[in-house]
Amino acid sequence: MSKAKVPTISEHDIIRYYDLTEEHMRRFWKLDEAMGLHYGIWDSSIKSLAESIVNTNKIMVEMAGIKKGAKVLDAGCGVGGSSIYMAKEVGAHCTGITLSEKQVESAQQYAEKNGVSDRANFEVNNYFDTKYPEASFDFAWALESMGTASDKSLVLKELYRVLKPGGKLVICDWYKSHDYPVSKYKSMQNMLYHWMISDLLTPQMQKDLAKECSFEIVAHQEFTKEIKKSVNWIYALALLGMIGTKAYQLTHTKVTSYSKNHYKTGLGQFHAYRKGLWEHHIWVLQKPESSK
Repeated sequence: MSKAKVPTISEHDIIRYYDLTEEHMRRFWKLDEAMGLHYGIWDSSIKSLAESIVNTNKIMVEMAGIKKGAKVLDAGCGVGGSSIYMAKEVGAHCTGITLSEKQVESAQQYAEKNGVSDRANFEVNNYFDTKYPEASFDFAWALESMGTASDKSLVLKELYRVLKPGGKLVICDWYKSHDYPVSKYKSMQNMLYHWMISDLLTPQMQKDLAKECSFEIVAHQEFTKEIKKSVNWIYALALLGMIGTKAYQLTHTKVTSYSKNHYKTGLGQFHAYRKGLWEHHIWVLQKPESSK
């Protein structure tokens, strides 16, 4: 077992990572088709990676009960796929926020291409402190976006604040299967640290944090088995990326750390998944109607 110092990850690190790797995701993760930087959930009806990525949005919408006309805050929106899905398929009015100006530009372009610019808006903002008035949204949405937060409680407290009484927060994310230091496992270090994540919650920690932040858990489902094909897809791409990275370094003297190490995330997430070190869950948390 390898022990490593937990890295200090700044907002600049997160922005730079996503800006530098977006083109990689566009080529290898069906970004133009699915518009999502997250794991896809598979079932017997799903025939492709892009379909599985969109299916994650579909499941979250159904679990949360998002309807036409709902005001949704997409907290950590990436390139906008979830907001665009909700605007196009449900008729919701979505505000997507991200730290990256480049992601905002990409999201706006995708929204225009899909004809939902009037219902899906994007801006640079921080989900720790959005500056939106209290009780501004019917729903908040966090799809694999809380991982990079150094303090997950700050995210939940801010999303609680901007939700209307009775509003719901739907979270889809990875969780440690039990409480352990990430530094204990090399595979987890590679998975998380190169994805700009210092640590994960466990499912029990998520339950406790929801209660601490005054949310009620109204729905919860595990999808660890259903993302297996996505895990395998990333692993296959990582093996190809490892070969490409080694070859690239032979001919280029200046190579960013992201280019050197990005493939390691794909290897790490696969080996850690097989060892049962992490899980995939969706939660729906509700702000009480009579919240103080």
